[in-house]
Amino acid sequence: MDPGSPSAPPEEAFSPGRWVAVTLAFTATAVCSVIAAGIGHRWAAPVRWTLVVLAWVAGTGLIVYSYMLAISLATMLFGQADHWGSLATRAAGATAGALTLACAVAEQRRVRRACVRCARVHGRSPERRTDPTPRWAYLAAYVAIAGCAARVTALVLDSVAARKAPFALGSPFGIFVALLILAGTLLPLALVHRFGRIWPRWVVPLAGRDVPRWLVLGPALFVGASLVGYFGVAGMAAWLLGKGGLAQAPAWKVSMEMFGYTSWGLGLLAAAVFYHGSTRPYCPSPGLTVPRAARTSS
Repeated sequence: MDPGSPSAPPEEAFSPGRWVAVTLAFTATAVCSVIAAGIGHRWAAPVRWTLVVLAWVAGTGLIVYSYMLAISLATMLFGQADHWGSLATRAAGATAGALTLACAVAEQRRVRRACVRCARVHGRSPERRTDPTPRWAYLAAYVAIAGCAARVTALVLDSVAARKAPFALGSPFGIFVALLILAGTLLPLALVHRFGRIWPRWVVPLAGRDVPRWLVLGPALFVGASLVGYFGVAGMAAWLLGKGGLAQAPAWKVSMEMFGYTSWGLGLLAAAVFYHGSTRPYCPSPGLTVPRAARTSS
């Protein structure tokens, strides 16, 4: 979506009050402190799962609350000014959220008694990059592509109605749209197809080698979280509250944009879950799980 269009969500006028961010930050700090200090290792499994859930909620909340970070970075990369203080605040919130999620994942692995070498639960997780992709991951990837198609269709239809080009080729916004389309087509396909995990034959110097997992996973998580936070949460809230000029824009256009972006982001995140599990390093000792002492203490 063009941030300058009348259907673009307002920046942060509809965000919850500061007490929400303070509560999330306090919860994240408390839960991460307990997890990092190992205080909860001797607690019962239900209590430890409660810690995991709280960490996931607090971390996700901080990332969603910092939804404007992606827009700040995009405006700066394409030559538009942004407020450095706002950028730093949003970056700090997103970073804190990511670290909280890392704590949640670490504790979740211990509670699930995952392998200490590769973090898999052997027998229930993909063991190698060549393992087949499950149907739900394919579905998620193609939902992301459908969401991208819906958004691009809305852009084309709106441009045809206004009798103007969708975007000028070579312009900063045109380059941004081209990159966004790649993130809605090539990226979800790479998450679920073999070429995204192992370089194909036509990539001669690298053919047959493993694709660096964060080359695909990093953009998928960043784009997916940004789309869900900015459009799925903030944009939908603005639309329902009638703020940011969304009420004045055509309903068909806003709905195609909002639902397109949201399904695109959710699809990327879901497919990224499979990609994350399937691209873990090979485990030489698949029978190695959490030590017995750790099991008895839990």
